[in-house]
Formats: sequence, C-alpha cells, structure tokens
Amino acid sequence: MRDFLVAWTPEQLATRADEAIDVLAEATGYGPAMREGSRRQLVEHLTMPGFRAVAILGPLADIVGFGYGYLCRPGQRWRDWAAGAMPVVADRRRWLDDACTVTELQVRPACQGRGLGEAMLRGMLSSAGTRTAVLSTAETAEARSRAWRLYRRMGFRDVRRGLRCPGDPRAFAILGRDLP
Repeated sequence: MRDFLVAWTPEQLATRADEAIDVLAEATGYGPAMREGSRRQLVEHLTMPGFRAVAILGPLADIVGFGYGYLCRPGQRWRDWAAGAMPVVADRRRWLDDACTVTELQVRPACQGRGLGEAMLRGMLSSAGTRTAVLSTAETAEARSRAWRLYRRMGFRDVRRGLRCPGDPRAFAILGRDLP
C-alpha cells in the first residue's frame, strides 16, 4: 500500500493531536517543553476561522506528515507579529488582509524527499480561498533546507527576513505567495 493525502476537519486532527505532535517533534527535534507548547498551540488553532488541515497517512493509517493553517485575521498572535514586522502599511495590506497562513507543514524525516510536503501544501493552498498565502520559517541555508527549496519551488518569496520571535533564539523569515 501507498501513502495517501487526506483533508481533515478540526475534530479529526484533534483526535490525533498527540500523534501529529510526535511527527512535528521528530521533524524539528523539539524536546518535551517545545512539544507541549506546540500541542497547546495546535489545540488553540483548531478553532481559528477558516481552519483546514491535511495529512499524509501511511499504509497502516499512521501519520507520515501533516499540515494546517487558517485565515489570517487581526488579533491573532502570529498575524499581529507579522504585521509588526512589516513597517509599510501597503505591505501589511498586500500580504495579510486577504491571506491564509500555513502554520505547520511537517513530514517525518525518513519520509522526506518523496513529494509529500508538496502534496500537502498544494492541498492546503487549493482550498484557501484567499488572495495570498503566508508563512514563517526558520532562517537557514536555503540550498541545504528541503523546506526552503519546497517553498521556493511553490512560488513563495521573501516578505521579511531576519526576524526574531519571542521565546526563540533563531532568526525567522516571513514568506508569501499570490494565490490564483
């Protein structure tokens, strides 16, 4: 049997939140404290407007990868952080006023490099119903990062680079792309 892509409701993802966080921790190397924070964040995001999720399930219905996002609205922690990073009002309007966020997109490391992340991202973006899609990702050498190569291949471009997130020592970038 092969892996297959499924769209999930918030309720479906909620029932498998622990397994999804296991995938996230494996893909990111997060320890117990970061795992718990990520789980709390996922549960909080399940109620966001326009929430949508996808997963790649393996032959035994195990989660090989998952992704989710929601509509970008004022008052949301990430959206307000991103807006604050865009000093030009026109940039905020262009990228955030009619946008969906790609909040998580994770694939187990042993399954990476098989097009699963691209399939999930395409699935998420095809149902977005917004003018743009935005995401943030840790700054890294693009040539060595599968995530960065995927985002570039999918048409994401720099909105802002070299940003700091509260509680995380790494630099981040905000990337965006227009949607059809």
